[in-house]
Amino acid sequence: MTRTSKYLNQDTIAALQSFQIEKIDREITDYLDTNSKMNMYHFEYCPECGCYYPRLVKSGFANFGKQMLRCKECGKRFVVDHGQLTFYSH
Repeated sequence: MTRTSKYLNQDTIAALQSFQIEKIDREITDYLDTNSKMNMYHFEYCPECGCYYPRLVKSGFANFGKQMLRCKECGKRFVVDHGQLTFYSH
């Protein structure tokens, strides 16, 4: 049983080729791994100024409910998942 069968209905899976199912399964796994990594507020670089290992502080929430962070180096605010797969999801 693949992850695909958990997220797609059986009619859709039956219409796909095996290589398509494998690709979707890999993509789902990658998305879930990315989302699990985003539970940590660890940034190697600031997405705004590019500072290496920036000092970040929590800075409220965006209108759509996501945590905002502020870089102490440049003073810019950004959403926790800036530049990630889940950035535009609501």
